[in-house]
Amino acid sequence: MQKHILLAISDDPSNLYGVKFVNEFFKNKDTVRFTLFYIAPRQGRDVEFELDQHVEEACDLALESARQRLVMGGFLEENILCKIKKRSLSKVKDIIQEANRGQYDAVALGRRGISRLEEMISDSVSMRILEQERKSPLWLCREPDPGRRNVLLCVNGSEPALRIADHVGFMLKNEDSHSITLFHVNQQGTKGTDILDQAGQELVRNGIASERIITKTATGSNAEQIIIQEATTGKYAVVAAGYSEKAKSGLFRMGSTSKKMAYNLKGAALWLT
Repeated sequence: MQKHILLAISDDPSNLYGVKFVNEFFKNKDTVRFTLFYIAPRQGRDVEFELDQHVEEACDLALESARQRLVMGGFLEENILCKIKKRSLSKVKDIIQEANRGQYDAVALGRRGISRLEEMISDSVSMRILEQERKSPLWLCREPDPGRRNVLLCVNGSEPALRIADHVGFMLKNEDSHSITLFHVNQQGTKGTDILDQAGQELVRNGIASERIITKTATGSNAEQIIIQEATTGKYAVVAAGYSEKAKSGLFRMGSTSKKMAYNLKGAALWLT
C-alpha cells in the first residue's frame, strides 16, 4: 500500500528540508507518492483572482525545483503531483484544509533553523499548525543531517502516543533499513513495561518484524532533554511522539514536551500526531 504525503513547498530553494528528508529517509521509493503543495500569496481581496505572470512563474519554479529533486532522489515521476492553492484563509488554515480534505498519511513541513525567541515572536507556520485540528500526523523537518537512520519512538501510554506508534508502523512497514527504538522516560507513577508493550503491539499489528523493534528506558524529570540527548547520541533520523496540547494564549507559550522538541530538536525530523 502506497503512502501519500502532502509536502508543503516554499519559494526558497535552500529551505526544501522536507524534500531533503524524504530523499534520504525512504529507500523503497516506489511505495511513496507526494502532493507538492504551494500556497500563492494573496493578491487583493478576491480569492478567485488570476495569478499574475510573475507570481505564477515563481510558483512553477518552486514546485519544479522540488519535483526534480524528488525524481533525482529516486522517486517515480508518476507518483508526484504538483498543486497550487491561492491563499484564501491563512497559510496554516489552507494547509490544514488541504490535508484534511485529501486524507494524506502525513503532512511534511520544512523548518528554518532560527532561535527559539525568534520563533515564538514570529509564531511560524509549523508551530501554529501544531495547535490545529488535524487528521494527518505532522512532520517537522529542520535541516536533517544526512546519513542518519532509524526511528526513536517516544511512548508514555497516552492515546496520542499509541496513534503515533500506529503511524510509525504504517510508514516503516516496507522500510527494512530502519529499526524502531521504543523509548520511555520513567517518571513517578509510570509503568514502563506496560507502556512499551502496548506500543510494540501497534508496530507488530502494522507488520513490523519483532527483530526490528528495540526497547529502551531512561529515568529523569526533564523528558525533553533526555529524548533530545538520546536522539543526538543515537543519530536517529526521526523522533516520533504524541501531541495533544491545546492552544495557549500569550507570547511565551512553553507547551508540552513535544512542542519543546519542535523548537529544540536538530538533525532529525520530528513526527507528531
